[in-house]
Amino acid sequence: MQSTSEWNRRGLVLFLMLLVSIACSVAGLEPAFAEEKSTAETIPFKIEPPFAWNRTDKYVPPDFQAFFPDDKQAGAQLDQMIDGKLKVNSIAERLALIRRGLRNCSRHRTTLLGQVGNQYIWNRKEQDPRAIELMYHASASDDGGVAHYALYHGPTVVSDRSANLVRMLMEQYPGLDGQMQQRIAWGMRTYGDKEQTQKLLAGLLDDYRQLNDLTVGATLETWQAVFETDPPDLERFDDLGLWIVAFHRADVSATHPRAAEILREMVLKILRSHEDALLEYVSRVDAGHETAVVLVKGLKLRKRLVDTLSKYSHVEIDFNELFTARILQTRRLNELARFLPEGSPQSHLPTYTRPPAEAKYAYQAAEFVAPDYKSYFADDAEAGRQLDDAYANRLQLKMTDEELLDLFRRGQRHSTHSPNIMFGWIFGALGWPRDPRLTEIFYQGLDPTGPPAVRKAALYYGFGLGTKKTKNVLQALYGVYMAPPFDDTTNRNMRSRILWGVRDHEDDKYYLSTLFAQALRKHDELSDPMLQMVDMAYQQLTGSEPPNAEEYASRGVYLVICSGRPARTLEEAEQLVSRRLGKNEHVIHTQGLDEKGQKNVIVIVRGRAGLDWLIENLKTEPHLPIYFADLLTPELIERGKYFKGFEKYLPAKQEPREE
Repeated sequence: MQSTSEWNRRGLVLFLMLLVSIACSVAGLEPAFAEEKSTAETIPFKIEPPFAWNRTDKYVPPDFQAFFPDDKQAGAQLDQMIDGKLKVNSIAERLALIRRGLRNCSRHRTTLLGQVGNQYIWNRKEQDPRAIELMYHASASDDGGVAHYALYHGPTVVSDRSANLVRMLMEQYPGLDGQMQQRIAWGMRTYGDKEQTQKLLAGLLDDYRQLNDLTVGATLETWQAVFETDPPDLERFDDLGLWIVAFHRADVSATHPRAAEILREMVLKILRSHEDALLEYVSRVDAGHETAVVLVKGLKLRKRLVDTLSKYSHVEIDFNELFTARILQTRRLNELARFLPEGSPQSHLPTYTRPPAEAKYAYQAAEFVAPDYKSYFADDAEAGRQLDDAYANRLQLKMTDEELLDLFRRGQRHSTHSPNIMFGWIFGALGWPRDPRLTEIFYQGLDPTGPPAVRKAALYYGFGLGTKKTKNVLQALYGVYMAPPFDDTTNRNMRSRILWGVRDHEDDKYYLSTLFAQALRKHDELSDPMLQMVDMAYQQLTGSEPPNAEEYASRGVYLVICSGRPARTLEEAEQLVSRRLGKNEHVIHTQGLDEKGQKNVIVIVRGRAGLDWLIENLKTEPHLPIYFADLLTPELIERGKYFKGFEKYLPAKQEPREE
């Protein structure tokens, strides 16, 4: 479907109005800071000062267990409030009920907390301290979703920060994912007084002897991210913390027999006379590169290592972070677990094994080898059962990555779980580094003749934005793009994701565009829906029309709905638009359309040339907004209640409808 900016704006306004309506009804929340209604009754568990998040006499960390009572009756009442079946009289009563009932609420607690943040905290000129207190304590929940939504919609976007709130964020920082760490810094850059934020962070650093190394390290990283400079007296922290740095050389591939030694020698040269600070050195194969992973003690030597490596034009730093337990939740570096504090969360990722150097993969072949789902994924029911068992016990999994990948290949076809779940799991389970055996699994899943759900999952998890794509991968993605059906539901999102996945890589965009240009040179072999999608892909990839666009400019029939204002009747609206368009070879049919009292006009035009002409015509003054524009197909006629009888306007030779 093609829409004008006017239609997009109209749709956005309607969407926002609907969103506000849903927010108030679903979450049972009234607009922020609605007038409080007085009540003589005592509100149980009312949230009132002193608040843990902003008290100045002492630090009080968030405490989910103590703040939220285990009240099953309140949970049922909270469900009723969310469903609109229980009216509360004030914001104080509402927040108190959320506090009492959150533990035993059966509705989506994450959505509820998101609504609390949106109603009372985020982007509010006056932020409610009671709501902040609730979100402060909810961020310490053992439920990852609850903690995430509370932190995301609460403490990270508070404008009037306090010492306690900043300390809490820094204490939680080491255990958070990269997205949330970035959000903390973003919130500090975006909301509140930056000078005050700087003073609060400086206060933490001044008291660094009272804090653990992880909290101080988090404060140093956040300072750098917010202010893009080092804090004063950085030398105080020369020996502080453990830091993990990974890098590779563009001129040293994993096939070089001395690759790991070459990278290690670079590290030892930089850290000469400080070798004792090098706690561990390991190497990994990532996207074909030999990648060094260095665990170093002390901020000073970490800085020396990173600064020196950054001076080499052929060196790329893959990551440079404070070493925390979270690192081992996303990267297969289990041998570093011994350097974590006692009691740290254990990694659930499989043990790393080096990919066999002699292995051959279809996605890397010199000549194109098409993905073959049936040949690659075994028809093994027993392996499917074993794979489901592995998934069920994924948090206690004791396997190597090689064993897991082999089991996935043998068992995927007979898993009882959806491809989206299983491909998503294997993607997350292997984390970093990107294993060529995993890439091959994703590649084989792209087979256009295989199950559409597998194709979609392989594309989504395997070849998104920022992933390295060989020419064979690009050729396979082109095959997915060109595969039927050509409707608006099954494959449209898949096609848009293919184009999005190469958005930032000019070589990939160019190569894909040459494949689409080749298809357009044989446009007479393409159905009208397919031609439209190929033309759209070429234009999106290159920013220009195909060289031979005029050859097929009259192909297809397009249906457009535009405004008929200021007409008061359908007849007037149709006459208004017809007179404006005049006798033109592009126009096939015009017809009035009354949609909920709004007088619009349907215009059917011939070819993309006709569509472009119509859009330009309607843009001139007096401007008539376009609400809808798309290729006229049997599917569109079947879906649209206003399009019955339009079959007669379809091109004489129409491709059979795909199921």
